[in-house]
Amino acid sequence: MVTRIAFILVALAIAGSAVWAYRHDAELAARAREVEVGDPNETVREMLGEPSSEGSCGSISVAPAACSAEYVYRYYYTIFQPQYEVLWFNAEGKVVGRQHVQRAF
Repeated sequence: MVTRIAFILVALAIAGSAVWAYRHDAELAARAREVEVGDPNETVREMLGEPSSEGSCGSISVAPAACSAEYVYRYYYTIFQPQYEVLWFNAEGKVVGRQHVQRAF
């Protein structure tokens, strides 16, 4: 009986995390399309939340020349082919570009 309950709990945890990842990715894709060049980084954080990583430009792909900071948002449902939304900001904190990156496994 305890084994059966443990199995059900583990199965529910796996299913719940898969549903969460799918929903997160769908919302990220929809909201990332709304980001426009010139939006301040505060607006981007309100729309997309906290980035998965934040730092210098060019960590995932080639960045624009005016780039001074980069936000990377990871898609969690894409395990075997990682995907990211990358946003670049200038020194004033405004978006200078956005790119959807898909890496081969």
